[in-house]
Amino acid sequence: MNFIKTTLKISLVFLLSFITSCSESDSNESNAYNVPTSYNFENKSYGGQTDRLNMLAEMETYMKRANLGEAVDAATIKMMYANDGYTWTSDAFALAQPTKQLESKTFDPAPINALIDELAELSLTGNTTTSLNGEKTYLFNENGFEPIQLISKGIMGSCFYYQGTSVYLSAAKMDVANDVDALVGPLEYTAMQHHFDESFGYFGAPVAFSNSNTSGGSYWAKYATKTIEGDLTTIDNIMQDGFILGRAAIDNEDLKTRDEAIVIIQAEWEMVTVCAALHYLNGAIEDITDPALRNHGLSEAIAFIDAIKYNAQGTISGSAVDNIIEMLGTNLNVVTPEMINNTRTALASAYGITNATAY
Repeated sequence: MNFIKTTLKISLVFLLSFITSCSESDSNESNAYNVPTSYNFENKSYGGQTDRLNMLAEMETYMKRANLGEAVDAATIKMMYANDGYTWTSDAFALAQPTKQLESKTFDPAPINALIDELAELSLTGNTTTSLNGEKTYLFNENGFEPIQLISKGIMGSCFYYQGTSVYLSAAKMDVANDVDALVGPLEYTAMQHHFDESFGYFGAPVAFSNSNTSGGSYWAKYATKTIEGDLTTIDNIMQDGFILGRAAIDNEDLKTRDEAIVIIQAEWEMVTVCAALHYLNGAIEDITDPALRNHGLSEAIAFIDAIKYNAQGTISGSAVDNIIEMLGTNLNVVTPEMINNTRTALASAYGITNATAY
């Protein structure tokens, strides 16, 4: 099965160094400044990230035709993935076609493209599997893996999560110009402000997203709500103490607080991947006798676990991630409750989670 097995390779020097220059901007860390309660900064700019989220949504809509027994075309999906020669039709692009693409922002697009080929080939058979209650239908390969979920969640991990945690919050993107006083007009922004905004854009959250206001999120923000099932304050932490505080710190040239906020974002976003995976592992145990629902949930869980490796500051190594996934075996059609439970236990233990069944 061609689910993503890429191990993130970034040098430790690149991972761990946030170069905070010894300039007058450092002195601002002790100055008081107002921190808002939402990400509604006047000069925020992450339209490219919003476009990419909407592009994946349209791509998913097309791919899911295969669940209805329709054949889907690999060339069309790849045109969408690379935004090369495809005309977008969703409401999000009613006024203008997007100029961004998903493929070039993916850590390694090869596994995604291989899965696209597999999906198209499988769709020609029209052999879908329906849940026992007759309400859900999915397309699986011969070993019970669902290419649609491995593609969509794979892009969430190797593109959105990777860019949001490991690229735009890296030293390469943060050790850049941030002369706030030189800005002209309320909508102009510094390079540092924009890069930080782009990380926020990949999270997919509304500006006022919180534990008590979870509506309107897409992709990672949508799945962040799974953390609430375990009584975690992950959403509030990543929003208020991470993105909002970090952006306010950048606005006030407080690089120490910015770096502290970045650590919070990377750690809390990682918990979203873990809790989403636990949620689907729990669902698979509940649906163990329903092949359609079980394998659908396990495909999602596998993709979320795999996403962990794309955070340069992740808690566990890429090889440890692969070892956890391998506990489910190579054929989901013969998976047992014990195999799923062992996978759940290993994942929860790696993150000190003692209430794994709550998710």
